Parts: sequence; structure tokens; C-alpha cells
Amino acid sequence: MFESSGLSVPEFDSLIRLIYEGIEEPVPWTRLLESLLRRLGANYVSLILRPPDPDLPWRVVFAGEAQPAIAASYETFFYAMDPFVNLPADRMTMVDEMINEADWLKSAIYQEFLKPLNIRYYMGADLGGSEDPICRLRVSRPLGSTPFGERERTICSLLLAHLKCAVGLRSRQDVVEAERSVYAGTLERLSIGAVILDKKGRVLKTNHAADEILADKNGVSLVHGTLQASYGSENRELHRLINQAIAGHRNSGPGVVSAMSITRSSGHGNLGILVRTAPLAEWSESATRPAAVVVIRDSESRVQASQSLMKRLYGLTPAESTLTLKLLDGLTVDEAAEELSISRNTARCQLRAIFAKTGVTRQTELLRMLLSGVIPLG
Repeated sequence: MFESSGLSVPEFDSLIRLIYEGIEEPVPWTRLLESLLRRLGANYVSLILRPPDPDLPWRVVFAGEAQPAIAASYETFFYAMDPFVNLPADRMTMVDEMINEADWLKSAIYQEFLKPLNIRYYMGADLGGSEDPICRLRVSRPLGSTPFGERERTICSLLLAHLKCAVGLRSRQDVVEAERSVYAGTLERLSIGAVILDKKGRVLKTNHAADEILADKNGVSLVHGTLQASYGSENRELHRLINQAIAGHRNSGPGVVSAMSITRSSGHGNLGILVRTAPLAEWSESATRPAAVVVIRDSESRVQASQSLMKRLYGLTPAESTLTLKLLDGLTVDEAAEELSISRNTARCQLRAIFAKTGVTRQTELLRMLLSGVIPLG
């Protein structure tokens, strides 16, 4: 197969590299498709990652002349009547191997969709199974050109297994990213700072809550890329815990977890600090890998919540939700009434309604229920 493809080893190596580098591209595999476009003498090369669906737009990466209006008509109408689908799994197929050429050229999809795009010759593959492929590769040549031959088919065939693997890796990467976003969003909603450090204790990444705490420079700050506590004794203890956590991955069993309190200026509560070893994957090791995680909790920070979430969970009115959010911020009923410019009696009436809807009888029970439920996670 390799000999019949006409590719040199460097050319083949370049294509394989584009497949795996394409996983990280903002629009994945754009450079690969552009390279195939030139190499195959094609006018379009497309990779359909998600077919049209009533609830979701299709996702397709392509190289060639963009014609958005015609492409949109395929998604909304022509896809349902396209005969060149459900191809044999993981195998390059020419359109004339699936459909009689005369019938194909007279078909509505060819006359009304493909011909206006200047498409005459067509080949493709469905990767991952014909019933529910993970992606679809399609390659076309224009009117007046020559049909695809075995050389072009072989070039694509040599890439299919690698492309299938890369699309699978991209999908798993998306799952990890979705999971990371959920956890990161939860920390932000709880106003918990997270700082990831490398093996030398340098900051690799911070979340928004940590940025706000560090920017305040009250108790702890970022100095030359490392965390520094304001007071000498606390700074020494902080770095002892960080070094201990960084060294923790060398020991068997769970990673090291330690905690301390950091003093802030008068009138501000202390910061709670938790330092733990970053999980080490079995086969990952590099100078810039995450080695320790520092979690920072500001005792004065407020849990984020929304009126819409209060309404959906408990049926609270906008006024009742607003009062509840003030109570979550630590205000008393009287303080909340003053801040909301309502009378104390009105605030107390709203509070009784909140009690009735949430099934509690005291303000402390209300706050405990809200803080231990899903409100902080929304």
C-alpha cells in the first residue's frame, strides 16, 4: 500500500504528524485537510465530526472554497436524502461503487447541492462503524477533472486508522475538559482559590478566585512567580508545606495534605490554606508538570447564587430570592431590610414565606440547608 501511494517517508511522516497535532488546533485538523486538498488534487476535503441533528448543529471541518448558504442547505435539507452515507466502516469508497453513475448524476442532491459547488467526483470513508461512525471523511474533485484513482484512495486509506485514533483522543480530551470545567466552576461559585505549582514551587495556573485573593496582597501574594505570605514565620511554614507536598509523590499511598492559617491585616479574617500533593499519573513526568495544589479560602468571601436558581429549587419570588441572597451574605434580617430599602415587617413577612417554601422554621436552618445543598454549585 505504501509503495502504491507514491508518498515518500518524509511526506507520510508529515501527514501523520498533522493528524496528531490537529487534536490541539482551535479548529481541529484544519492543516491536515488543507494538505490533503493539495496532495489529492481535490477542490474540497471535509471531516464531519457531528452529522446534522434536529437539536444540534452539525460540526464539519473542511478545506476548499466556502459557500455558507449552500452548506446550510445541506444541513437543513439535503443530508436526509444523501445516498452517500453509511459507508463500509473504515474503508475508502468511491461514490460509483455505491450508486449507479447515471442515477447519481440525475439525483437531486447532485443537481441541486453538489453541482453548484463544482463537485463531480467523490470518495469518502465512515470511521468507527457504519451505524454510528465517530466521523466521516469526504473528498471531491471538480467538473472537468479526472476521477480519483487507486493512488488517491491509498493515500487516504493509509491515514484512516490514525485519523480514527486522533478523533477518539480528541473526544476523550473533551470529556476531561468538561469535567475540569465543572470542578473549576464549582470552586469559583464557592469563592475558593486554587493555585497549581510545579516541582520548583512556581505557579503554573490560578483560578479567578485565587487571582482576586492574591491581587489584594493581604496575607499572601504572588512574588516572582511564587506564593509568599506576609509574615516571615507564616511564609516559612507555607513553603515547608509546599515542599513537603511536592516531595509527597515519591511516597507510596495517598499524597500529602496539610493546612495552616495565614494572618491578614486588622479587621480581616484569616485565610485558610490547604496544601496537597498533585496527583501524579503513572507515565507523566516533566519539569513543568503540576506537583502541588494550594487551596485558599477567604472566610469573608460569599457563596455565589442566583435568583433564577432560588426560583427553580424552592419557588421563591424575586423579592424573596433577593432577601435570601442577602442572608447568605451574612446580613441579619434587619440589615438586609435596610440595604434593600424595605421595612422590617416586610422583610419578616418575606422570611416567613421563605420558611414555608423551604420547609424550615429558623434562619440558621435555612442557611445550613442552602449552603449544604446545590445552591453553591449552581
